[in-house]
Amino acid sequence: MATLTPLRAQVQPAGSFEELRFFAKPGDTITIRESGGKSRRGTLQQLSGDALSVNLDGRTQRFSQTSVVEVRQRLRDSLRNGWLIGAAVGVGTGVAQVAYDCSHYSSCRTADIGTVAFNTGLGMLLGTVVDASIRKTSVVYRPGSTTTLTAQPNATVPGIPARTIIDLRDVLRYSEEVIVTEQNGSTLKGNIVEVSSKSVRVRAAGTTLEFDQTQIRNIQRRRKDVWWNGALIGISAGGLTGALLANAACGPRNGECTGNAVPAGLVGGVAIGVTAGALIDFSIKKMEPAFQAPTSLPRPPQIGLSPILTKDRRGLSVHISLR
Repeated sequence: MATLTPLRAQVQPAGSFEELRFFAKPGDTITIRESGGKSRRGTLQQLSGDALSVNLDGRTQRFSQTSVVEVRQRLRDSLRNGWLIGAAVGVGTGVAQVAYDCSHYSSCRTADIGTVAFNTGLGMLLGTVVDASIRKTSVVYRPGSTTTLTAQPNATVPGIPARTIIDLRDVLRYSEEVIVTEQNGSTLKGNIVEVSSKSVRVRAAGTTLEFDQTQIRNIQRRRKDVWWNGALIGISAGGLTGALLANAACGPRNGECTGNAVPAGLVGGVAIGVTAGALIDFSIKKMEPAFQAPTSLPRPPQIGLSPILTKDRRGLSVHISLR
């Protein structure tokens, strides 16, 4: 059984560079605050147990663990809230504009369908872009935040699942979506929030559960995939659908309606399509193994021999045990 632990409201920072590997990977942008108070922002190039190297404006600088008092990083955040807020605002403004047009012209026009579609799509797109542009950084390293581990990780090979829990720090990153399969066959889907030398903690449905390495059969993570292929499909499908619906709503002999509604339906359909296509593509779960518990070799058959010596029998008894 997994162990329930209280859910932390904030990120638990790493207490050593060894633990920092769970958060920061080469290529990530981080902000380093030195012991003297100076802050530097750059791209992480290399991270070891006692130092890290950062690209600062084209030059590489090495920082020892003793010289760094804090590391901040932008962690993963869902764009769903920005998309939903943008969609709600878009629908609201679209309905308000249609209500105004209906009262102003004393009748509702068919072209107003394109107005609602345009405002909704534009709101979805802007909400997603604004949410993605907000830089919310968290402290991911602070000396002494946690107990430094003595266990040393093994070298991991890209594409090969980790064989020990501590090696997961090179494979997974904080808040990554995972599926944990226990030895008894039960599974749990959630976001990984901590990796120690012997256990992992996964957040699911508002609760943090801790799994010991002996309980875990395997851990799967979401395979990295690009989102723009779904966005391109959404652009084509959304734009075509929006234009056709607006044209059909106007009818064949309403040039004024067609001239206004079709462009609005086209732009609105493109905005809705690119946002929905990217989100749908992102929501498709393609999993790959991140950790596989070593399989124990089957026990060889046990063979026992015992003599049979009686008045009327002479022989040898053979006992074979497969358990």
